[in-house]
Amino acid sequence: MKEQRLILPGQQQRGAPGGGRIVFPEKQGGSGKPGGGGVDNFLPDDSTLGLVGESLVGGPATLNKYRPPAGFMNETLPEDAYSSMEPQEMLNKLRARAGRWHELAKLIAPLNSAGYSSSSIDEITGVTPLEQNKWVVAATVYESIKASGIAPEVLRHFDQGGEELLPPFRFLSAERRVSAAQYIAEQDLDPPMCEILARSMKEYERRPTERVGFTDHPADCLAFKYLRDAIECRKREEAVQKVEQGLGVAVTDGARQRLYELLEDASPEADMGVGVSASLVTLRLDPEELGVRPVAVLGELGHATIDDLRAAPRASQGGAFGIFTIEPAAADSSAGASSAASTSGRRAAAAASSWVALPMWRALAMARQPVGLLLKDCASVQAVLTGTKAKTDEDKKRLSGPGMIVADKAPALWEEKGLDENAWYLAQPEGARAIMLVDGARAKAQELDKRGALCGIVLFLARPPVKETEDRGHNLLQV
Repeated sequence: MKEQRLILPGQQQRGAPGGGRIVFPEKQGGSGKPGGGGVDNFLPDDSTLGLVGESLVGGPATLNKYRPPAGFMNETLPEDAYSSMEPQEMLNKLRARAGRWHELAKLIAPLNSAGYSSSSIDEITGVTPLEQNKWVVAATVYESIKASGIAPEVLRHFDQGGEELLPPFRFLSAERRVSAAQYIAEQDLDPPMCEILARSMKEYERRPTERVGFTDHPADCLAFKYLRDAIECRKREEAVQKVEQGLGVAVTDGARQRLYELLEDASPEADMGVGVSASLVTLRLDPEELGVRPVAVLGELGHATIDDLRAAPRASQGGAFGIFTIEPAAADSSAGASSAASTSGRRAAAAASSWVALPMWRALAMARQPVGLLLKDCASVQAVLTGTKAKTDEDKKRLSGPGMIVADKAPALWEEKGLDENAWYLAQPEGARAIMLVDGARAKAQELDKRGALCGIVLFLARPPVKETEDRGHNLLQV
């Protein structure tokens, strides 16, 4: 195996006593130059950037795992005279800090390309990796500002200490960086304030619905930040302080107006506003939670008459919350003037009616004018036993208890389609004292529809929930 060893910059060269010097990565093997001792081998450390050749490590060329991928930064510093310097000359300039920070920042990338890691540059020049990174990031912002044609006096403001002021603005667009740089120079902001300004400008972009009244001027962005801080304050004194800070930087009337409004709300005389300890609970309803339909309850089956059913009011629903309005039953056209005189009475009767809110089951949702009739004990109604095919004692026991017949009283349902022998109807045949359940075959045979005895078609029999762990609230017994 070929012998390998690591030569550090400044290490004494093998076979050349007293010949300690800096070893450059690009000079491998014998230099071949007069007066220059050849270097037998150079083995870069793990932090070396770039491709490590076969002649350096004794193996195939490989890409160092610490090298940033292509296109790592969208913006790069422009090429200029610094990139054509020899590495030693660049290192000397960095060691002496011979230039402004944004000029020295242009030396970092060429040195990295030449194989110098940030740690080796630190050892040779004294410029720490943190400082190198800060220079490069700030220089990217600086060059984008410079390319915009900004005033020279604004650029000169960043010659000293600009590496501390500009890095927070790396996430802003070039146009926004320019306006921020002008504001920094005008107000002579320090690094902590620049950090706040950068966050404020980015936050302004993220909240288009909340920034009404504020412009994208850096000062207004700061004022918007103070407004949001004031809203989040629990103590009135802290909120007032934030509002006053916002008023101190705001530059537009709209921004000041928003702050003044909040200041009035934060005043001791205000009953509500910033600093109020009371909380308001907000609940967002689900669509199924609004899925109910009000049904007028006529009374008990066997007592309610056909006149009660025809006089039953109806409810119309609408709006975001499904608000329903009670409408009295339409007056009989044959009543003439007397019906108009009794309008107020019908409205009063409609308001006094009993109502039940049932889930918006499909059968109920499609009903035109639903009404309800109560049953004290379903097992005691022969029509219910017949319709549910209840024959055994267990079936009757299962049906014991209250229920409610829900029917649609719209006559068009049987006038247009005719009677259905498989359906059940509400009718009051001649001689009957109250509404009763009639099956379709009997209603058709007795021509109850033609005699005007039919008053509704049964939709379903609703049962109250049972006190069990199993949810049976949606189990319907179809009649």
